[in-house]
Amino acid sequence: MSKALLISMIGQGRPKKEGHPSYDLISYQFQDGEVISTRVFGMALYKYLHKKGEDIDLLLVGTKGSSWTELVDVLDVEQQNKHEDLLMSLFKEEEQRNVGENLLEEFVKLIEKSLNAEVKYVLLSSPPSPEEISQKTIRVLVDLFEEKNYDKVYIDITHGFRYMPTVVLLNLVILRKLWNFDIEIYYGFGIFDTGRSEGPKKVARLNHLEDLIKLSEALSILENTGDFRHYYKLVSDNQEAQQIYFRIETNAQINNRKIGELINTPVNSEYVKPIHEKVKSKYLEPLKADRMEDRLKNRARFFFERGQYLKAILLLHEALILLVGRLKGKIGSSGLEYEERRRVKNELDQLNYSEWNVLRHLRNACAHSTKPRSQDMPNPDAEAIAEVTDELENEDLHYREIEEAKKCLDQLNCQEWEVLRRLRNACAHGTQPHVEARHAWENEEKFKEVMERSFEFYEKIKNGEIKI
Repeated sequence: MSKALLISMIGQGRPKKEGHPSYDLISYQFQDGEVISTRVFGMALYKYLHKKGEDIDLLLVGTKGSSWTELVDVLDVEQQNKHEDLLMSLFKEEEQRNVGENLLEEFVKLIEKSLNAEVKYVLLSSPPSPEEISQKTIRVLVDLFEEKNYDKVYIDITHGFRYMPTVVLLNLVILRKLWNFDIEIYYGFGIFDTGRSEGPKKVARLNHLEDLIKLSEALSILENTGDFRHYYKLVSDNQEAQQIYFRIETNAQINNRKIGELINTPVNSEYVKPIHEKVKSKYLEPLKADRMEDRLKNRARFFFERGQYLKAILLLHEALILLVGRLKGKIGSSGLEYEERRRVKNELDQLNYSEWNVLRHLRNACAHSTKPRSQDMPNPDAEAIAEVTDELENEDLHYREIEEAKKCLDQLNCQEWEVLRRLRNACAHGTQPHVEARHAWENEEKFKEVMERSFEFYEKIKNGEIKI
């Protein structure tokens, strides 16, 4: 069963005066018409969610000057009378704007018992610094997530110092990257928003703020990885973005028309339009290229500028081979076959350009985790390559040793290895795959199946189930 957490801010309200509450009793009306009356909106939201069947815990965030006793309505009359001394003592601390941990902890335990749910609190200075809010709130939230692993977090941003909910919300955005949970944001309108008009006050779920968080995350993914699937899922109804990305990511052939259609897809929100114009020019236009090698080169540059050097060097290496192959007339409209690629690579080797030799050896070192031997690098930059890979020390692998290990795998004649090898060649080199791997190269679900079987194959070899 899913588990949720509600975070609610506790504000200060009107100055404390015995016999007079800091907050007015307000009837809050939710979108489905449900009306719940409380003094602190967070408790109305808790009751509403609980009534809807949510299994929900509660985190209260307030300061030494907050009106914590406004939550007293959670307790029944018998509990209020039984703990009158505690409530009066806490009320006096509130009057002095100096609520202490001891009394507050006792009070929160009463709330916890009354709600029959886990209730935590964060007590801050009054006013708190943003750094204090983050320090104390994140510590409590991390402990809660480690224990409960919530599927959803509701946040009530109604009360408290105006910047408090903002800081807590930004903390949640950060933690969402470590724990995968949904965020829903609520605001309960009060007298200060609408005046003392009759009738219940509106409850707003701030969906747009939730959409902005998701859009920000999608743009971060796009910026760091080039993956535009999450972005398009949010801003358009384009159904082909998933397949187009899969083909680009696996170096499969794809024509500019498809990419052009992706770029020209209309977005579904007016506010996204200026953002989308920048996305098109910065990330999508470079995917359009007259030749496959230009697209690989552009993607190599993209990853290189973001410090993803393994992807960058593999893509640039293949772009060079495709470029030479096309210039020598060895590549037609159907693309490059693997044996043709091998012959083109040999011709590049024979040109004996230092730039190619350095790139080739460095590519092998990065791709295979091998350390080039000095006799394998008869070029002026051999020392530079050796320095790059020198940290491998006693665990050095050399390219020839990798080739011998690969031959052992070939001799097993296992279908898992054969399909993985051919699929790897297709993805790494942009070459047409053999029949066994073609379905996986063209279909993402088939690709995932091959990968899962290959992971199992790895474990079987490691555990001795398959003898080498």
